[in-house]
Amino acid sequence: MLVSMLMALAPVSVGAVSDAKKESISKNCSTIIENLKELQHEDSKTRVYLGKYYEVIQLRFITPFNVRLSENTLSNDSFVNNQNDFNKGRENFMIDFIEYQKMLERLIATDCKNRPAEFYDNLVKTRELRKIVESDTKSIYKLANDHLDLVKTIGEKL
Repeated sequence: MLVSMLMALAPVSVGAVSDAKKESISKNCSTIIENLKELQHEDSKTRVYLGKYYEVIQLRFITPFNVRLSENTLSNDSFVNNQNDFNKGRENFMIDFIEYQKMLERLIATDCKNRPAEFYDNLVKTRELRKIVESDTKSIYKLANDHLDLVKTIGEKL
């Protein structure tokens, strides 16, 4: 969602690229593309791992715990809000990661040897999207820790 807004607001070109930078991109194009393909492969594995990890946290810990609290009339808004925020964080992660992957694919498909300025523009956009995905993961991590803190608080009260 945030990614879509960013892309809509993003300028067509990120600015002038120095001749030295263009020359470097053209000269090292094949190595750059190889490295990007390796990054793409590793990022895909990471997305699958994190997606499953977030799902396990949600389905095996957060939701069952909140259900038990509700059944024992111990539920409170903090747990419900945390669960909702965690769900939204997972959704944002998946949406933003897909947008990042699409941009990375576009970057890899760009002819960096003959169109280094366009390649550089796409590189900058890809980096911005990757930062958004990184922010999503940090947010989800914080929400998982917040849930743990809430659980500890309940434990102290019992």
